[in-house]
Amino acid sequence: MVLSIEVSFELKSVTEESILVVPIQRIVKDVSLLSLGCNQNLEIAREVGFAAGMVARSYGFEYVVFGTLDTLDEFDSNPLDRISRSAFITAQVLTYLGEGLFNSGVTPILNGLDKIDPNVVRALINRKVIYPVFVENEAKIDRLRQLGYDAVCVFMDGTASGKLPKNKVDLSVDLSIVENVRRQVLEGAIVVLNRSEKIINVNEPFAKTGVLIFSNEEWLLTLAKQVLDGDRPSTGRTP
Repeated sequence: MVLSIEVSFELKSVTEESILVVPIQRIVKDVSLLSLGCNQNLEIAREVGFAAGMVARSYGFEYVVFGTLDTLDEFDSNPLDRISRSAFITAQVLTYLGEGLFNSGVTPILNGLDKIDPNVVRALINRKVIYPVFVENEAKIDRLRQLGYDAVCVFMDGTASGKLPKNKVDLSVDLSIVENVRRQVLEGAIVVLNRSEKIINVNEPFAKTGVLIFSNEEWLLTLAKQVLDGDRPSTGRTP
């Protein structure tokens, strides 16, 4: 193990080398992993990663834990923290998110807590996407290595199985893009589930009728109603 780095489970100002571990929707408001997986434009995840990295850096963080190595299913207690039922889409969004985070000047660390879908791991390996991984125990490291994913692993107490890389991208922090990016994501993930009932579901991905959106902001509710009424095309894909 190497010396411990501070791990923060809240978005707060820090003054020393620190790792941020919070759901992405707490960094970029209302932009959950699932909203990215439901987006017609998966590449928007790269811009979200960049925006999230800028926000994290504005608080002093050098490392950001992101994503999930699991896929969505009906039994998920936190479905917003999954990307898709598809391992392919999950890996693609993770790839874009990681690129955006790196380009912003932070070091991305994949979230390997809880369940792992082997197909997601294999899809990342096929893309040659190997980031450090945040894990809860040694058994998780062994499992990842069995799947062929051999990377530095970071534990919840901040210790690591090797030396964490430092990002040398040198950019000034710029938060001016954040609001525009989040609106693009939310507008691009208005999902028609079934027009049999005119219901607007907010963050309810297992609903069966109406439309699904990922924020209750008035401007998005207005767009969702237009989609329900057939005055505007649906923009998102079904979870």
